[in-house]
Amino acid sequence: MICQSCKDKVASIRLKEIINDVVTELSLCQACYDEREREGTGVTESSVSDAISELSVAGVIASQDEATDCPGCGTSRTDLREMGRLGCGDCYKTFSISLEPILSKVHGATEHRGKLPHPAARNLDLKNELRLLQEELQNAVAIENYERAAKLRDKIRHYESM
Repeated sequence: MICQSCKDKVASIRLKEIINDVVTELSLCQACYDEREREGTGVTESSVSDAISELSVAGVIASQDEATDCPGCGTSRTDLREMGRLGCGDCYKTFSISLEPILSKVHGATEHRGKLPHPAARNLDLKNELRLLQEELQNAVAIENYERAAKLRDKIRHYESM
């Protein structure tokens, strides 16, 4: 496939942008992709670092929790602010309160909204179904519909055993 930007080189990168729920897909060569990154279009490492710095100054990344380090890699909140990077997967849990506004600002959401591999998609569907059933169960108990609550309870147990 030919690069859609320069229309000269072979495209080696497929870029998908979602802006205001409008999906745009581009096939780019490495040079055009690098140029696009330098121009500042798309999410880059620097945009994440900028968001971290901006939110740090605004006090969103709490300074009173400076002593909290990631148990997995030892990254501190100071390291997070300075480098703009997480050290490992445990950092997401350790710094979750600080990361939510950053992820929301950079990505527009704090939950994954893209495509998933088949097994992961199935697990996510089961998780969502289970959450909805638990909400229904709470509502059934609240309005004292115990017969419906018992059926929902049994269905929840079935999903949890899967």
